[in-house]
Amino acid sequence: MATVFLHRVARLPNAWLLLSLITLVVLYPFLEPFQGGRAAIAAFDLMILFSALRAARATGPEARIGYVLVWPAIALHIAAAFYPTAWLVPANLATQAAFHAFVVVCLLRYMLRDEVMTLDELFAAAGLYVLMAFVFAYLYALVETFSPGAFFINPANNPDGMTRWWELLYFSFTCLTSVGFGEITPVSDHARSLVMIQQMLGVLYIALVISRLVAMQASRRR
Repeated sequence: MATVFLHRVARLPNAWLLLSLITLVVLYPFLEPFQGGRAAIAAFDLMILFSALRAARATGPEARIGYVLVWPAIALHIAAAFYPTAWLVPANLATQAAFHAFVVVCLLRYMLRDEVMTLDELFAAAGLYVLMAFVFAYLYALVETFSPGAFFINPANNPDGMTRWWELLYFSFTCLTSVGFGEITPVSDHARSLVMIQQMLGVLYIALVISRLVAMQASRRR
């Protein structure tokens, strides 16, 4: 029985990826203030990278592209976590954004490859949505790195005046879900361009998933 259960769980890599992403979101506020906690976050990020590569189900040339992207992302992530120099931080953000975007594309192809929506594909759809927020959070952080002040945060919500990746991840989720609480505002033109692109992609993705589910249900009835 246990063997069967483990075998079934192993066949759902996207469920593990989604769980890892949600766990990171929950644990980050507890771990980030402490030096040891930051090291734990870095280690957890590495686990997510490997989980994402496995969940992408890339084969052939895609798999080679995935490995080309993941190893620099891992190396730069470790280096930037311990030595956040002026060039390592943006290089890490750029490689993280590129790798996560690659996983998003692979998951989208995996989800749309046939007319059957499996359980793992449902988890892939949810994981893809979360990863989109991560991709834009890295891009927002990259813009903020090269153009400090590109995002304005209400002082009541940001007493120290620092714009961190965590705030930008939160902002990315509010844009993706079209919630927009208003305490974080894009100021520069580049930041606003990225926000508009994310808002369009978020709405289009929801429409795509819903239309696909409706079409499959109609085909099943026929």
